[in-house]
Order: sequence, then C-alpha cells, then structure tokens
Amino acid sequence: MWWRRATGTDLRCAGARARAGFLLLLGLSLGAPTFPSAAISRSPEAGVWRERVNGVMPTRRAVEPQPLDVEHYALQITLFPEARWIEGRVTLRGRATAPVESLRIDLLNALTVTRVSWEGLPITFTHAEDRVRVPIPLTPGQPFAITVEYAGRPAVLGRLPSGMFFSEHAGFPVVATLSEPHGAPAWWPCVDDPADKATADIEVSVPPGYVVASNGLLEDVRVHPDGWRTYVWRERYPIATYLISIAATNFAQFSDIYWAREGTRMPLVYYVYPEHVDRARRAFPITREALRVFAELFGEYPFLAEKYGMAEFPWSGAMEHQTMTSIGSSALTHVDTIVHEAAHQWWGNMVTLRTWHDIWLNEGFATYSEILFRERMYGADPSQLLRQRDDGLASGRLRGTVYAEDATDPFDDIPAIYMKGAWVLHMLRYLLGDDRFFAALREYGQRFAYANASTEDLMRVFSEFYGESLEWFFEQWVYAPMRPIYAFAWSVHAEGAGYRLRLQLQQQQTHLIARRDPTLPPVYIMPVEFTLRYADGMSEVRRVWNRAREETFDIPLARQPVSVAFDEGGWILKELRAGFGGFSRHGAVTLDCSRVR
Repeated sequence: MWWRRATGTDLRCAGARARAGFLLLLGLSLGAPTFPSAAISRSPEAGVWRERVNGVMPTRRAVEPQPLDVEHYALQITLFPEARWIEGRVTLRGRATAPVESLRIDLLNALTVTRVSWEGLPITFTHAEDRVRVPIPLTPGQPFAITVEYAGRPAVLGRLPSGMFFSEHAGFPVVATLSEPHGAPAWWPCVDDPADKATADIEVSVPPGYVVASNGLLEDVRVHPDGWRTYVWRERYPIATYLISIAATNFAQFSDIYWAREGTRMPLVYYVYPEHVDRARRAFPITREALRVFAELFGEYPFLAEKYGMAEFPWSGAMEHQTMTSIGSSALTHVDTIVHEAAHQWWGNMVTLRTWHDIWLNEGFATYSEILFRERMYGADPSQLLRQRDDGLASGRLRGTVYAEDATDPFDDIPAIYMKGAWVLHMLRYLLGDDRFFAALREYGQRFAYANASTEDLMRVFSEFYGESLEWFFEQWVYAPMRPIYAFAWSVHAEGAGYRLRLQLQQQQTHLIARRDPTLPPVYIMPVEFTLRYADGMSEVRRVWNRAREETFDIPLARQPVSVAFDEGGWILKELRAGFGGFSRHGAVTLDCSRVR
C-alpha cells in the first residue's frame, strides 16, 4: 500500500537519467497520516465520499485463527452504485485441520445476512459482533462448503479507510474496494486471516455502462437482456482475503505486453477514467521496466500465467491487489507509486505476511524495491536515496519498531514499517554483501512462494546465507525502537617508518536493546567503516566490528591520512553527533587493528 504525498516525483523525471541518482524519493509521507484529513482530503476525489469516511467504524479486533483451510471462494456480487447498495452470495470451500465445533465467518453487522446454506440446504446461524457463526461440527480433514447470502450498504472502517467505497468521477459513479488490513468483511463474508490463502472466482454484476476490473483472468462477460453485465474473473493463484478487489465504473481500457525472460508473453491491462487516458498512456510504460528489473533481482514475475494490471480508483494512494493494483488519480504519473505496487506482487502477494505484526515484510520490502529500481534503472546511489527520506535523528520519524506491535492496527507507525523496514534490508545487504543478499532474497521468495512468511522465517533464511544466527541483528533493528547515536574522534602519530591511526568510537544513545541476548552487550553490534583520505586524493576504507559502547581501534598505516569519515557509504541507520566524550571509560575497549582491512 502506498500513500500519495502532497508533492512527489513526477514521471517526467524518469527521463532525466543523468540527474536520477540525486532525485529525492518522495514516495511516502514520513508523517503517519491522521484520518481523514491527512490521508483523504489530499485526494481530489475526497469530497465525493467524505460523508462515508466521516462515519468510519473503528478498527476490528485481532484475527482469531481457526483450524480451517479455506481452499476456494466463489464471490457473486451485484452492485447498485447509485443506491450505494450491494447484494452478494459467497461460497466458501475448504476443510477442517482439527476438530471444529462451529464455523466463524467474518462479516460486518452493517450487512444483513439473509440465508446461510450447507451443501445447498438452509441452516441456522447467528450474526453478531461482526461474525456469522454456523454450528456445524467438523472432524479433521472433513471438507465443507457453506454459502452466505447477504445485502446492504457496506461500511468503511479503520485508520486509513478500508472496505468498499462509493464515489464518482466526471459525474459517473465509481465503486471500488481496498481491504487492507481488516476491510474484506466490510463487503464480503470470509475467514479474514492473511495466513489462510485460497483461490477465488469473482463474478460481479453491474448496470449498463460499467466495466469491472478484478484479480486473475477475465474469463467471460455475460450480457443480460436488460443491459446489465456480469464480469467473471478467476484467480487461480492462492490469494489472501485482503488482496481480493473489485473496481467498477465506465473505465477506458488499454494494454501493453511484458516479455518474461524465457520468452513468455504476458498482458499488462489498464483500466482508467476516460478523462485520464492520455496521462496514463504516457505514465504506465514504466510498469514494464519495473517488472523487468524485479524479475532480474527477485526471480520471474510470480503471476505469469495471468496478468498484471492497474485500475484507477478513488483514493489518494495505491493498493497492491494481486495482479490488479488499484491506483488513485493523483498517483497515476508517480513513478515510485507504480514501482512500489509492482514490487508488492513479489513481496506481499507471492509471499504474504503470516500475521499483521509482519506488515513490514510487505511495505519495507516494497519501499526498498523503489530504491533498488532507481539504482538499477538510473544508477542512483541507494544509500543517498535512503538518507533523503530520513531526518537523521534517533528520536525522529523513524524512532518506532519495524515489527508492528499492535496487530489490530498495523499501520499505526507508517514511517517505521515502510522506511525503517527498507533500512533493515539495506543493512542486511551491507552485512552479507550483494551476492549473498540477493541470493538470500531469492531463496526467501522461492521458499515461501504462494504462501506466508513471518519475520522469524526471514531471519532464518538470511542466517543460513550469513553462516550464523542473525538474531542479534533482528533484535536491534526490527524489534527494538530508535537507532544508535555515534560519535567518533581520530588522531594519528608517527610510529617507526609509518604511522599509527587511533580511532575512537562511542555509542551515545541511552536506550538499551530490550530483547538482547543477555550474553551480548546491550548496545548496537555492527561492522562499521571508516574512510581514510590522503593528500594525493587517494582513499581507502577500513571496516571494524563495533561491539561495545566505547571502543578504540589502533591501525598501523604506511602513510598519514588527512581526513577520516565514519560510515561515508551511508549503510547504517544512525544519528551522528560531533561531540565526542561525556561517557565513563568504564568498559571501554582498545583494539589493536594491525590486521584490519
């Protein structure tokens, strides 16, 4: 998911390759949006459906996993846009994985359930507290097929909003959905657990003049005698409930082609408001380049047997619905938005978070993918791009934890899960080096393809490629707030035929690493680099491990440096202070770095 900042990088910058390395990536507002003003009122479409948003419902309670494996959803939905009303019939098919006394199906009370059927026959049910409960005991492995019929006006809920939106463009109604994180039950009944992925049939009936965009492949468009149409979409790859989407209006359509590395031809399909066709035609070709770059880095596009597409919708950002991103009118020409959502097809859709605590595995990955795209496409410096999105302060905008502590409200600290999450990947790349980093990333994708992964799963994969446990790294960068505050000093003196460089490094932060293994120091453990410059313009980089609050490194040199810089490559998320001192020498360490390189 991506929110549009008030000002952003325009697609016109894509052609300025000579300057691209210095472009400021404004893809994400680093101030968490307050709802609705900061997230909604920025959108030119906001006034049309502000009345819906102002009646927003609170975020739902946490997911309550059930011993069920839903294997397939069949959605049959009829839209009445002008009445802001829907009627639906959804069948859930799957099997129990353990004994079950009753089934719980998530559906907001704002919608009225008219009938629940078990194998075609009506059955008793209750609908309260946003759940439909059906008293059917199941044994392990026993299959089930249950159908819920319902109708009503869908609600909008949560911090950001999620659910089904009714709006208009140029006087024509628009109906669209965005279900992340907890909005799917606002418009259709499901087992709303991101860890329970299933295939889906999505059939949407609309009045004359409407076109429907959705997930997977468009199998059929049934034209009825009264002019209504039913769009039949089939998603054959496993999909999480929050990624199922529909968008309906009088779309104009156009297409492009993505050629996979082995020669497969895949359609790129686009649905935009008629008045925005020219803008979209100029902007959307960058999509093809993004897929190409990411296929080289991460492995081939994961939904090659279907498509990739984008559909315009009434929101101020974009949402990575599987194979059919929804993109707001204000973001149509925004390179970083298009690239971010394309990256989500790997990170979020192919590999889906196991719980909402792990939302950074979606958003931090997609944000770093924006950086990787500009690095590969335009030769930009990834560290510089990350620094341009950071205020450089331990107590600043990235002070929160990357791991979302409140799964009922996973977007409560957007800067941490997006930007700090991107920094985590950047530092893993620094730690492992490019070859091992990208190999680990591809292995992570392959191992959890079309399934779910947790932060612990990611840590295990990268630990394998690093050669030892990275628990210490995840403790300090993913589960802990803040960042280290470094200060350093240096001096050099003649020694024999050469010189001895003395580097003094302090960590001045007062916070500790809460989850730190007690056998390790309660400070940040990282390899750090010092850049030494000489009078003739030459330079060299020396890397040492910093494992204490205060350390001194003595390095023998053949010649005298004229300057020393700390982490000049910008690989570590940090605050750097000029003032050295103020800490007790108790516990300070002096190291002879004769063999440091």
